[in-house]
Amino acid sequence: MTTLAINPSLALHGDKTPENHHYSRVRLTPRGRLLARLAVITSLSILLLSGFAAFTGASAGSTDTAIPTPYVKVSVKPGDTLWSIAQSIAPNGDRRSLVADIVEINHLESLELQAGQKIYIPTRP
Repeated sequence: MTTLAINPSLALHGDKTPENHHYSRVRLTPRGRLLARLAVITSLSILLLSGFAAFTGASAGSTDTAIPTPYVKVSVKPGDTLWSIAQSIAPNGDRRSLVADIVEINHLESLELQAGQKIYIPTRP
């Protein structure tokens, strides 16, 4: 087994060390220092902005403000139809728009439901 020991007192402040016969200090030109600073500032800015975007919940390409609608997961009983479910949720409201919403939310290809099928129903005030 090999053991590696590092003695930090040998490599202080750009001094020559017995093992290393050249200066350990990195020298940058003014242009190099500028590029290094720009790289650090750019990466920190990107990190800060992406963290802010993730924290605030920003989404790409979203221009409209959507109001979240709460949904209720319902298990379809034998004999239930979309129209009967809409009737029970909104007895005095417009059932056509509610049925259209249910079809859109659940990505239904037809208006037929199977007993035991789970569907999401939007709750309306």
